[in-house]
Amino acid sequence: MYYVGIDVAKEKHYVCILDDTGEYAVKPFWIYTDVIGLRKLIRCFGDLSLDNDDFLVGLESTGAFSENLYAYITDSDYKVILLNAYQTAKFRDFRTVKKVKNDTIDAYVIAELLPTGKYKESHISNDAYHSLKVLGRTKKSLMDKIKTIKREISTVMATVNPEIGKIFPNIFTKTALEVIKAYPTATDMVQATPKKLTRLFRHIKGNNFSEEKARSLIGLAKTSVYAGRACKARASLLRSYIRILELYCQEKKEIEAHIKQLMTEEIDALDNTVENLQSIPGVSDKTISAILGECGDLRRFDSARAFIGYLGLYPTQYQSGNSLSVGRLAKRGVPIAKHALYMAAVGSVLHNAQMNKLFHDKISSGKSKKEALIILSKKIATIMYSIAKYNKPYEPHRVFIPNR
Repeated sequence: MYYVGIDVAKEKHYVCILDDTGEYAVKPFWIYTDVIGLRKLIRCFGDLSLDNDDFLVGLESTGAFSENLYAYITDSDYKVILLNAYQTAKFRDFRTVKKVKNDTIDAYVIAELLPTGKYKESHISNDAYHSLKVLGRTKKSLMDKIKTIKREISTVMATVNPEIGKIFPNIFTKTALEVIKAYPTATDMVQATPKKLTRLFRHIKGNNFSEEKARSLIGLAKTSVYAGRACKARASLLRSYIRILELYCQEKKEIEAHIKQLMTEEIDALDNTVENLQSIPGVSDKTISAILGECGDLRRFDSARAFIGYLGLYPTQYQSGNSLSVGRLAKRGVPIAKHALYMAAVGSVLHNAQMNKLFHDKISSGKSKKEALIILSKKIATIMYSIAKYNKPYEPHRVFIPNR
C-alpha cells in the first residue's frame, strides 16, 4: 500500500509517497498545477504499481486550489481523502513538536496521517448541492458589497445633503435614489422645482411622492448646512455609487432566481426534501438554500447530533480537575448556515406557535434572549434533519410532545 500526501498550493503541489513501512517510496517531489503536472503524478503512480487500489491519496480541502486536483485524481480511479486543515495541523504539531512548517513537511504529515485512520474525511456534495453552495456564497458576497456601498452613499449624503433624511428616513428606497441621482447635493436640489421633482416619479408604480414633499425637500436644501465644497465631484461620486448599487441589487436578484430554480428543478426532483422543509413555519427559502448549500444532503449525517456538531451549534467547554467552564458557541462549523438558522429562530418566534412557546419558556427559566434563540436554532436544525431523513412534512405534534 502506498500513502500519498499532497500539499496543495496555487502554482505547485508538493507530493510525498510513503510505503507500508513508513519509508519514502520515491523521493518527495513537486508538480505544476497544470495538466502536464497532473499527468506526471499519475505516471509516477503507475511506475510504483498498476493496481489503483494500492494507493490512498490525501490532500487538504482548500477550496479553489484542491477542487481540480481532487477531480483529476478521482477521475483516474484513485481513492482520494479530503482532509480538514485543522486535523492535519494538529497531527503535525503532535508528530514534529518543533515549530517547523513548510510544503515538504506538510505533504509528509498528510502521508503519515493516512495509515493511522485517525482522520475524518470531508464530504463532497453532488453537483446540484455544490451549485447551490456556489450560488449561495456568491449571493452572500453580493450582500456584503451592497452593505458596503450603502455605507459609502450614506457617508457622502451626510455631508452633501443631510436634511434629506427628514423626507426620506430610508434613502435607499427607489423614490429616494431617483431624487439623489437627479439632484445629488443640496446645491443641486436648490435648482429644482416641485414640478420637476414630481415628474421624476410618474413611471414608478405605487409612488406617493407629492408636490408638498417636493417643496419641503427644496426648502430644506435652501437651509442646508452643506457648504458646497467639491459639489460636482461629490455629485459624480454619488451617481457612480448608485449605479454600482443598482448593478449589485440586480445581480443579487438574478442569483436568487437561479437558486430558486435549482432547488425546485434539481434538488427537489428526486424527492420532496425542499417542499417538506418549506412546511416549517418561520423557515424561509433563504434558510433552506443556505443549509442545503453549505451542508449538502442532510441524510448523509448519522444523527441530528452529528448534524448539529457539523454546524458548530455547541458551546466551547474546558474542564480541569473540579473546575468546569462553558463558553460561547464554537467558532468552528459553518458560519453561513449558523447565521441562517439563527435568523430562522428569530422568524419562528413570530410565525411558529410551538417555537414561540419554547422561546418564552427558556426566557422564563432564566436564559437570555440570545441563549434562547440559539436553543431554537438547534431545535430547527433537528427538525430539518428529521424531515430530510424521513421525507415527511413538518408535524408539530411529533416534534413537541406535551408533558403528561
